[in-house]
Amino acid sequence: MELSILLNTGVTDNPSDILIFFGRIHPLVVHFPIGFLILAALVEITTKWAKFQPLKNYIHYLWGLGSISSLFAILFGYFLSLSGDYNENTVFLHKWSGVALFLFSSICYYISKRQIKLPFYGKSILILIIVFTVFYTGHLGGNLTHGSTYLFEYAPNSIRSLVGMPKKEIPRKKVTVLDSADVYLDLISPIMNNRCVSCHNQDKKKGDLDLTSYANLMKGGENGDVVIPNDAEASDFYRRITLPESHDDFMPSEGKKPLTKNEVLLIGWWINNNAPSNGYFSQLNPDKEIISKAKNILGLDKNNLFNKKVSPPKKEIIDSLSSQGFILNKLMKDNYYLEANFSLSEKSITPKGFETILQLKGQLIWLNLNHSNITDEYLMKIGQLENLIKLNVSRNNISDKGLMHLSGLQNLESLNLYETNVSDSLLTVIPKLINLKRLYLSGSKANDSIINELKKKNEKLRIIFD
Repeated sequence: MELSILLNTGVTDNPSDILIFFGRIHPLVVHFPIGFLILAALVEITTKWAKFQPLKNYIHYLWGLGSISSLFAILFGYFLSLSGDYNENTVFLHKWSGVALFLFSSICYYISKRQIKLPFYGKSILILIIVFTVFYTGHLGGNLTHGSTYLFEYAPNSIRSLVGMPKKEIPRKKVTVLDSADVYLDLISPIMNNRCVSCHNQDKKKGDLDLTSYANLMKGGENGDVVIPNDAEASDFYRRITLPESHDDFMPSEGKKPLTKNEVLLIGWWINNNAPSNGYFSQLNPDKEIISKAKNILGLDKNNLFNKKVSPPKKEIIDSLSSQGFILNKLMKDNYYLEANFSLSEKSITPKGFETILQLKGQLIWLNLNHSNITDEYLMKIGQLENLIKLNVSRNNISDKGLMHLSGLQNLESLNLYETNVSDSLLTVIPKLINLKRLYLSGSKANDSIINELKKKNEKLRIIFD
């Protein structure tokens, strides 16, 4: 009686919340028939060997459990399909292949229970059909959840052709200069693909919304347009991604990772600039904040040095530096970037050592010369190590004159000037170090006025100063 109440007239047009609730149990129970039926098939095979013959007495239980659990999966799957968020053709095939699986497994249960022998390898053929149906039904379920291209998205073109899929599209070249970025293809579309398309595609159109292309996005969903050009606040798409995560309308739903603040800000800016389908990012006259967010999303605010491959250093150079007191470490498994550390040496550093280290200017990215008795003259050599990312020259007798030699280190991210004599030259040199993220000035000659001025000009720079 309860079931008849649930399946009242018009339920398929406007399913009740309780039906959708039961429908969402489908992903929990759908794995039980898969496990039971595959296990039953394996036991059927293993009982061909004498030592596994005792298992024959239990096979019908596995077929029975597989049959019953598949019935529950069908029922809950039907309730889930009533939400109307899925491709109708795929749902139809998924549903009836599930029904076929229930029937075939029920037949196997009856045959095993009654120990009926079928002629012409009949049972073996039936088991093969069941195994195939399990995989086929699961594949269709995966299509409904992740989209029809999910399984073969990364398959070789030869396999894609066999299943009727087009060859892989040639991926867009990685954007290396922001001015060359297409506003939709390089910025907005990748955000949609990463955050939204899993629930809004041709096979799973939640809210009747497909976000796999610009044209489909602009078609909107069941409630009309979701993007109103030049008005982000009136756009339902923007409204949903800016709601509190606890709100029922917040997107993405179902516990999926929300968009970052940078992604939300960029989408709002894009909509307010007429939501174009193409065109260079720079043509929309972005302000400094939007440029910064776009660089972050494209990874252009990161050091591109690691994208380069460097050749291995010559053994004689490594041996020479080691004999002079340097400790050298390889920093990456698949590249030859190095760290050179002289701070633990009991020897005195020499001009010869610096001449040798210049031969590693391509590989050297970390250099530690803490308390190594270097002077301003040595900084002239260090300034030629253009790939340096991390430099520690703390507790050395270096001054503003020597610091000026470091202004060309464009890859430098960390600079330690603890207990040095640097002061006013910081205001000239530090702004030129465009990738600098951390600056250590405790115990130096810098004063509060210099520190405050540096902070004003470099808001993202972390300055350690006591």
